[in-house]
Amino acid sequence: MYSYMIGKVISINKKTITFENNYTGYFINVCNPERYEVNKIKKLYLYKHMATNNKNNFIEEFYGFDRYELKELFLHLISISGIGPRTALNVCCNDPSTIKQLIHERDVQGLSVLDGITPKYARLIIDNLCDTFTIENAEHRGLDIGKLVQALKSLGYSAKDIDWALKHLDQSQSNVELSDLISQAIKVIAIGQNDASIIKAN
Repeated sequence: MYSYMIGKVISINKKTITFENNYTGYFINVCNPERYEVNKIKKLYLYKHMATNNKNNFIEEFYGFDRYELKELFLHLISISGIGPRTALNVCCNDPSTIKQLIHERDVQGLSVLDGITPKYARLIIDNLCDTFTIENAEHRGLDIGKLVQALKSLGYSAKDIDWALKHLDQSQSNVELSDLISQAIKVIAIGQNDASIIKAN
């Protein structure tokens, strides 16, 4: 069983990266491949899944996470009957702290708005994991995350923009009006987009 692997990112694909370790290249399924950089040395926490192809031959699939927190969430998700590793990986592409808080609060609607999570999966996840995460696990205590996510989604912001906003909002806030929270999130997203434009320009 693999715990983690340190190596170099050789190439980046739509849903995977090619990762070289000890002169061997691995195709590894990762969250948000575009966040990785070619030729960078990374430490990936790994999960090896045995699957069968259409000829009933066994194949190895690797799933990698740049933070142990993500691997831990992934392992919780695949422990649920009806959720496979690919679905779990899609769920992990969202901010893990937000997911934990929505699960803890049993917010099916808020969870189902996130990228890769249908209402069916949201109910399944909450039914199985609602007692797993305590409110201390959530970084955004006091913020109405579910309603904020829904509002930003309805305004046309992508899952990546929303994820950026949730990670960079002031986490010490409490009892904030939703309209004020939305305004703050939009400003945070705009700052993030401007930073990305500057990086591309350079």
